[in-house]
Amino acid sequence: MHKKMKVMAKSSRKSRFSTTIDTDLLKQFKVVAGLQGKRLNQFMEESIRDILAKYESKPSLPEKSLIPKQENRAHSRVEVTWPVSILTSRGLVEGEIKDISKGGALINCKKLPETDRTLILNIEIPDHLMRISATVEMVRLNIDDSDKALFSYDLAVRFMGIDVDQRKHLFNAIEHKVHTIAIQDS
Repeated sequence: MHKKMKVMAKSSRKSRFSTTIDTDLLKQFKVVAGLQGKRLNQFMEESIRDILAKYESKPSLPEKSLIPKQENRAHSRVEVTWPVSILTSRGLVEGEIKDISKGGALINCKKLPETDRTLILNIEIPDHLMRISATVEMVRLNIDDSDKALFSYDLAVRFMGIDVDQRKHLFNAIEHKVHTIAIQDS
């Protein structure tokens, strides 16, 4: 019996290449590709296209500019250590907010939450004895391997929806933290 075998034809538009890359960077790249449900090759091609578009659309700056680099943030960040629970369809993921602004937060967690859709956060603000519920979307995901024995994830999120009263309380808590830090630094 002859078995039919599928043979993949090499695309005339594809080329093989070999390079070296930082191990941690490659690990992060593979994680994000997997989270997006894409093959590594596919994700790499998409990334290269994005980088080319970035540099084609913006004039390049001198390598060493005397102009200080500004953050692309609408709101300034403040460092905090607020407990947070991330509600996913697979259950709760516990974490800690490392920094927060009126626009979003950076969350450190030991378990990787589902990141392909919006998430619901329950933020505990210890100094104010309150809990804030917010809908967020993931902006960025990094692997924190500073402690080789315990990998964790840094999940950057953007606030999408917060009840008006809770938003007011959250913004007041952020402002209070900024004010407290300013007093400690002076």
